[in-house]
Amino acid sequence: MKKPDRVADNKLTMPYGDSVSAPAITEVDTSGYREIKSKEASAKLRGRYEELQEEFRQLVATSEDTQRMYEASVSFVPIVGKVYHLYRRENGEEWISMIPPEDFGSYYHEYLGSYRLATDSVWVRV
Repeated sequence: MKKPDRVADNKLTMPYGDSVSAPAITEVDTSGYREIKSKEASAKLRGRYEELQEEFRQLVATSEDTQRMYEASVSFVPIVGKVYHLYRRENGEEWISMIPPEDFGSYYHEYLGSYRLATDSVWVRV
């Protein structure tokens, strides 16, 4: 026997209402959702981009410091973990010393900064 149209074997599995009293099927407005989520994603990505920019700036500065320290004159082998001091002579030559600027006195030099040699052979400004 043939079933009439609009009759289902199991009404609970139907994706739509089967009577006039069932809730109306309406299309969900997703424009607000897309706009809000797009702004949230943009803000998050912009924040991460700015963090990466700052991290890159710090990496470049550390790289420049490390290169400068390895190009400076040194008369000893630096030990990992120790702090050393970079100076510039009147002739422009840069050199590394174990003596901090406050203990040096008024010698013919310009103090450029203090650095610690890290375990990965990178000089870190202190």
